[in-house]
Amino acid sequence: MGTRLLSLATDPAAGQRLGRVAIQSRTGAGPGSAGWVRALEEQLASGALRARLYAVAGQPVGFVSWLPGGLVGLTVELLYAEPVPSHGEAYRQILLALEEEAGPVAFVPGPLAGVAPDAEEGLMRSLGFRRYGRSEMVLEADGVADAPPAAGGERIRPVVRNDLAPLADLHRRAYSDSFDRYLFVELADDHEDALREVREILDGRWGTFHPSGSWVGERDRGAVGAVLSVHRRTGALIADVMVDPEYRGRGVGRRLLSTAVRALQHAGEQRIYLNVTEGNERAIRLYRGLGFVRTLGPTQDWYNARRIPVPPSPTA
Repeated sequence: MGTRLLSLATDPAAGQRLGRVAIQSRTGAGPGSAGWVRALEEQLASGALRARLYAVAGQPVGFVSWLPGGLVGLTVELLYAEPVPSHGEAYRQILLALEEEAGPVAFVPGPLAGVAPDAEEGLMRSLGFRRYGRSEMVLEADGVADAPPAAGGERIRPVVRNDLAPLADLHRRAYSDSFDRYLFVELADDHEDALREVREILDGRWGTFHPSGSWVGERDRGAVGAVLSVHRRTGALIADVMVDPEYRGRGVGRRLLSTAVRALQHAGEQRIYLNVTEGNERAIRLYRGLGFVRTLGPTQDWYNARRIPVPPSPTA
């Protein structure tokens, strides 16, 4: 019978067991992982994540789940194979079968359970993948962000719904040369995709839009920076920090982010967090300077370098 992907309905018990192990292998036991585990479990239960069993000679021995493909390909959220002959090769077969069924794969979680680091590196590179990492950073529990530095010329005010178009234009400029653009891109037209991404934050795709933590900085030419936040069960997520490339290095991001953090604290948020791509040293320095510390990550994930032309850092 060989190897193939099967519907979870083929063997629900195996699907539950392998899905649980896949989640454990994805998140590990690091501090702060409980919320992530619950989120993955809920996504699987609701069907938000598509999933298949991987079977060898009809016996389920692996699990894969993914988000629907965007412009550069789909994102694998969970990938696991139990020890079978040529264990590393099992992951190759899963990914190849997934591409045949659902389309090109853009992102894959790592490390691959049961595979030695050198073997994983060789396997994934042979498929065209390269390493990247993401980290969660949380404002220290007893930390309070510094008061915003003196204004640098921009007017800072709360975001309102009518800001959608200027924020989308800012988003397009801010991410035009960034690896992060490819993490969420879905549409070929840069302007339409930026509109979609900002609209989804305002409309609550990633959590309830949080006016207290959402601010825009303007000059005569329009928006030069913005911070957008949402409220989730796990706290206040700063979903986007964007600065016009022409204004980077002038403190715009610091002024906006410190304003947003203090407003969120005043609103009673006990946990304020964000996510950052490793290699984005400018952003990491900014977040550390305001009292954010890593709580999860860096992950050891993979991106498809054949489909994503921008590396996460100059040395990636």
